[in-house]
Amino acid sequence: MGGTPVLRCVVRTFGPAVDVVTTETYDPPRPGPGEVSVRMLMASVNPSDLVTISGAYASRTTLPFVPGFEGVGVVEATGPGVRGLAAGQRVLPIGSAGAWQQTKVAEARWCLPVLPHLTDEQAATSYINPLTALLMLRQYVDPGMDGGATGTGVPGAAGAPGVVVNAAASAIGRMAIRMLNRDGVEPVAVVRHPRSREQLAGLRTAAVLCTSDAAVRESLPAVVREAAGGRPPAVVLDAVGGAEGGDLARALAPGGTLVHYGLLSGRPLPPSLATERPDVRIVLFRLRDWVHTADPARLTDALARAQRLVADGTAASAVAHVLPLTDVREALRREAAPGRTGKILLRAD
Repeated sequence: MGGTPVLRCVVRTFGPAVDVVTTETYDPPRPGPGEVSVRMLMASVNPSDLVTISGAYASRTTLPFVPGFEGVGVVEATGPGVRGLAAGQRVLPIGSAGAWQQTKVAEARWCLPVLPHLTDEQAATSYINPLTALLMLRQYVDPGMDGGATGTGVPGAAGAPGVVVNAAASAIGRMAIRMLNRDGVEPVAVVRHPRSREQLAGLRTAAVLCTSDAAVRESLPAVVREAAGGRPPAVVLDAVGGAEGGDLARALAPGGTLVHYGLLSGRPLPPSLATERPDVRIVLFRLRDWVHTADPARLTDALARAQRLVADGTAASAVAHVLPLTDVREALRREAAPGRTGKILLRAD
């Protein structure tokens, strides 16, 4: 063991985060071969953290563990064999949980550089949501998209939109719309609550459809096509799943793609979709899978692009509250509060 005791958040049993996350002091180890010690500055609270804490991924999560997949810190020390990182360098230690602590020992290969002009708050929110939005659009909408490209591969982009964004008022949904707007696309936005319309103010959309409206919900495929100028969309970004995600898949043009990346409904896509629409592609997008299979240069480049989009506001996240690690349970209560207007961050000092 190698240092002065510091603070960390710990989960020793799965369950609701506000009930099972505790704080304790511990003595962090010295970094071993290929490792670095990172003094964490700030970390985000994300749905992926809460899902992991709940036990949804119990088969691949060993208890006890320190939550937090996203955060920014400063390299304090490097272990034997580490090249390209030095003490004082600001990094994002990704690839594993553990951001909700004051010192994280991580593999050097997973500690990626931070653009110098990003604030700590921007850096702490520059990975999961921005990179998810960017990668989905580059892979399934326009391979040239980087938030500033001109032209698009989306059918109908010059007039009728070719993209539908479900859960459009979510953080990723709004980022995706801003990226599409910069690429000349005005998507059809789908939201679940009337109040969500306000969160889309200033964004350019072909239409905003609310599924709490019975007329919209009961005829969603037809309503989407009508909102898209009578042309079925080429791509749907879906974070809801369930019957709503299924109806959006049914709205797609032949050869279209539904990119399914979330399960806000708590229900899977209808299993009948495969036989109902064999002419469309259903893609499950998981950032973790992409990150863990991308080569280092490609990952570093993609993350740098995402950070640039954060810096210019395209992929920026509003921050509602910043609380210290000692107040983690209050942070989790605020995360769960209805009507929250931005991200909850944990300060590690």
